[in-house]
Amino acid sequence: QADQVFCTAAGLYDTLINYNPHTVLIPNGAAYELFAQADGPKRNAKPARFCFVGMLQECIAYDYLLALADVYQEAEIWLIGRVMPGVDISALSAKPNIKLLGLKPQAELPQLIADCDVCLNLFAPGRLSRDVSPLKFYEYLATSKPLVSTAEPLQVRDYADLIYIAEDIPDFLVKCGQALTEDDAGLRSRRREAGKSASWDQRVRQMEEILADRGL
Repeated sequence: QADQVFCTAAGLYDTLINYNPHTVLIPNGAAYELFAQADGPKRNAKPARFCFVGMLQECIAYDYLLALADVYQEAEIWLIGRVMPGVDISALSAKPNIKLLGLKPQAELPQLIADCDVCLNLFAPGRLSRDVSPLKFYEYLATSKPLVSTAEPLQVRDYADLIYIAEDIPDFLVKCGQALTEDDAGLRSRRREAGKSASWDQRVRQMEEILADRGL
């Protein structure tokens, strides 16, 4: 019965459009000004660091993280976020190069990400992954850091020319190596601009324009 429906993910859109023809997909966004603080020159320090920011929930591709820890034993993998109830992290805890940093205040995240080389967006295939629009993805873009992602959620495909999309674990390990050695100022600039276009200000402006066009 709503005059206008907004949803944040392709899976949600595919469901909701059947209930309301005035459904529009607008993904989540990022606090651009905050996360842009992590932007800077390529980090040339040891150990190499990968970071994942977000809740450690059932839909995360933990097998990718474990494979990364085994292959890049000299690197550190920072997991920044709360462990959700019912999630078994014992295999992660057993890896000496996986660092479980826990939940951090949002204001501290830019500096933590700045101290890393590659950002990770890892979702296991499934309905939940199709229906999410992870904030972290757009926040990563704002930092301009190299970003390696699984193929889900589907929205990452819109940024295929800016990020590294892995189709499976072997491909993921290759893409992580490419991201670590990336040194492309132009690519970083384009990621930064993509993050800016996904700011909350821009998302709200999109919604306002749609409502205005419909006279709502």
